[in-house]
Amino acid sequence: MREEKLVVGLGDDLYEVERPWALDGAAFKGGRITDVAVDADDNAHVLVRYDRYCDPVGLPVIVVVAPDGSVLRSLELPGVTDGHGITIGPAGQVLVADRDRHEIQVLNAAGDVVLRLGERSRPGRPFSHPANAAVHPNGDIYVADGYGNSVVHRFSAGGTLLRTWGTPGAGAGEFTTPHDLAFGLQGEVIVCDRENNRIQFFDPDGAFIREATDLFHPMGIVVEPDGCILVSDQIPRLTRLSPDGVLLGRCRPVLNAGHGLAQDSKGNILLAEIRDNRVTRLARKG
Repeated sequence: MREEKLVVGLGDDLYEVERPWALDGAAFKGGRITDVAVDADDNAHVLVRYDRYCDPVGLPVIVVVAPDGSVLRSLELPGVTDGHGITIGPAGQVLVADRDRHEIQVLNAAGDVVLRLGERSRPGRPFSHPANAAVHPNGDIYVADGYGNSVVHRFSAGGTLLRTWGTPGAGAGEFTTPHDLAFGLQGEVIVCDRENNRIQFFDPDGAFIREATDLFHPMGIVVEPDGCILVSDQIPRLTRLSPDGVLLGRCRPVLNAGHGLAQDSKGNILLAEIRDNRVTRLARKG
């Protein structure tokens, strides 16, 4: 007998839970599915990381999965030690945060490094275990530098450091583990301030705008085409907020929280469950 699918809701929108979707994390022999991003063709780029010192059998890899769940290709990342976060820019560039090497790598579609931010293996120049990076609509690159530092950096498209803001703490513009970021339709920089249980909104130069609370250790963030905001947290929960941060809907789609979060053009939502080592897809109904 075919098992009936779970259905969850975010406001009026319903989703069928496909868990696991596409990949069996056990096949990676020590690797852990840590994050996921979606490109312009709705292909999912799944980042698998290894502890290169305790699990030397594997290399970090990006597995590219078609919308139907078939694997298109894999890209080994021999220059990455601790792949933590992945995003895809508007020109198709792939950004990978190598957390413990204090570096952001920007790759082309073939997996070649075309730009490096930070100084490899030199903490404080300027990164100290960065969590993720993303390309702003204006072309600049923003980095959530959240494990050793408590800051956000802004770089030019060519890699020049333009601005850094944030200090440790819980006040406006302060952070305790900025873990992920995304951009509002008006250009706002929206940051998951994980251990402060909130997201913070800034203008592109880092001026504080507002915060949204009632989140428990938010980890992944996506801005939808209409400006609404999806946030995964460690309840585990998935929350939809209005562009201004007002609660619109919530669900519990996974067992152990989505460390990474992405959405395709059809509204399907992907979560990278690092603890359970799988991808969960919420397939939008109707």
